[in-house]
Amino acid sequence: NMIANESFLASATLRDNVVSNARMIGFLPASARAATSSVDLSFQLDAATYTSGFPQFLQIRPGSAFSLDAGSDNLIFNCVEPQTAAVSGTGLCVFSGITVSEGTYLTNKFTVDENEYGQRFVLQNENIDTTTIRVEVQENPNQLNTEFYTQATNLVTITPESRVFWLEEVENGHYEITFGDGLFGKKLVDDSVITVDYLVTSGVSGNGVSGTSNFNFIGTVEDSFGAIINTEPTVSSVSTTEGGAEREGVASIKFRAPREYASQNRAVIAEDYDVLIRNIYPAVDDLYVFGGEELEIPEYGRVYVVIKPISGATLSNVTKTYIKKSLKDHRIASLDVVIVDAEVINVEVISTVFYDDKKTLKDNAAIVASARETLNKYADSSTVSKFGGAVRYSRVVGMIDDADKSITRNNTSLRMRRDVVALLDTAASYEICFENEIEKVIGNACIYSTGFQMRVNGVADGITYFFEDDGDGNIYRFHFDSLNAKVIDDKNFGTVDYTKGEVLIGYSSSVTIVNTTVDNSVVEVRAIPKEQDIIASKTASINFDIAKSDIISVIDTQIAGS
Repeated sequence: NMIANESFLASATLRDNVVSNARMIGFLPASARAATSSVDLSFQLDAATYTSGFPQFLQIRPGSAFSLDAGSDNLIFNCVEPQTAAVSGTGLCVFSGITVSEGTYLTNKFTVDENEYGQRFVLQNENIDTTTIRVEVQENPNQLNTEFYTQATNLVTITPESRVFWLEEVENGHYEITFGDGLFGKKLVDDSVITVDYLVTSGVSGNGVSGTSNFNFIGTVEDSFGAIINTEPTVSSVSTTEGGAEREGVASIKFRAPREYASQNRAVIAEDYDVLIRNIYPAVDDLYVFGGEELEIPEYGRVYVVIKPISGATLSNVTKTYIKKSLKDHRIASLDVVIVDAEVINVEVISTVFYDDKKTLKDNAAIVASARETLNKYADSSTVSKFGGAVRYSRVVGMIDDADKSITRNNTSLRMRRDVVALLDTAASYEICFENEIEKVIGNACIYSTGFQMRVNGVADGITYFFEDDGDGNIYRFHFDSLNAKVIDDKNFGTVDYTKGEVLIGYSSSVTIVNTTVDNSVVEVRAIPKEQDIIASKTASINFDIAKSDIISVIDTQIAGS
């Protein structure tokens, strides 16, 4: 029975067998993916070193380029391709928007031996990012020149002279490279030398690093004269590292393989886009695809793709462009693909947990830790962390009660949070949608923000402001004086539609925020929902944020008698 089960994709459980069955329908599981960053850096060459004139260009060689400080980890980011930039008449050389990828840069060499029956070219490493594989072949052993081979994607366009290779996952998560047979793809001759460069990545560990101070250049730079330069560059701009992902799991392979086969590598219906995008960019937590005709004001001829990445809340413009470019050969020509950021509704728990200290050795902190651990499991469930997800109040209350046998009861409520990224030093207006009806209580604020500084009448006064609602549809701005008393500065700072769950700031008069008390220019806006359950629309995603929830525990005096 076990042998029979492992022979079919639907019932197989061992990864090697699942991958083997998926291979029969032409499915290649997504490999691990390296986190990437776009970097701007410049070199100022010294005229004293180049007495005969500056070189025409500088080139950063493939391989290690940056060492990144990621807290307790030290990550290496590499240039997969050589990067070249011109040198100006003053000796300045600027590299703009070069892409660096996290991992260990490795090279394997193979020699074709026709006397070895069934010779295989297997890369003996796990967690290879297959998008970084570069294959060059010295086709004539008597000549030093090499030819670049590309991965085959379409059998129809391949000729007997096409320099292509095929890639398959084989045993132990390794990858095997195969070449043409002279009918489909160029056949390699005896003694040909194959050089394969690739990255072995740590996946998601490389995500979320930002700041130019964390990027230390360790690359090798060569000038047009062939000399290695030792000038330290100036790193002027970096994007937050993103896109790192683990290799595709067994459950995902079994789910996606038949759907990719059904799509036949074409982007026609929404499910096709789902399959293709997850293959192009595996670092997707969830995505939702819909046609422009579904909008309130229909936009025919457009396909909207809402993506929630594994790391962070939004995708960079570079990543969006990469995904759109990768979809170009699959989509219907008349359709325009629009990639938009997900609207993330954060849900937080406010809870007082009561417990019987006679039934446990745990203290208050341990009880809270048990409750948080249980809620984190609920946060990872398929009903919560997705587009159109929901946090059910009854489930939250029940899970807290079940977190520890000593817990007797809990007093719990939910609140919503939207993280608004302020356009610093720019006059702007902000629309903050909670997708749920907001509680309305006259004289009692149900909407409130974290602190921010702004320009008032064109002047940045350095005062930390906040805003909240008055229960009557108005948002007012205030600050605290030296005695910690609330001082209202603007009673018409914004408006709120409690039924729609919509807050408008700066529509009557634009606001200019210059700083925020929360990192990354974020103003956190919280709201109390009218209903106990919090539900997101299909284009919005729920993030059950246990880390920022307020959970305390106390001894239940009614039970314990203490």
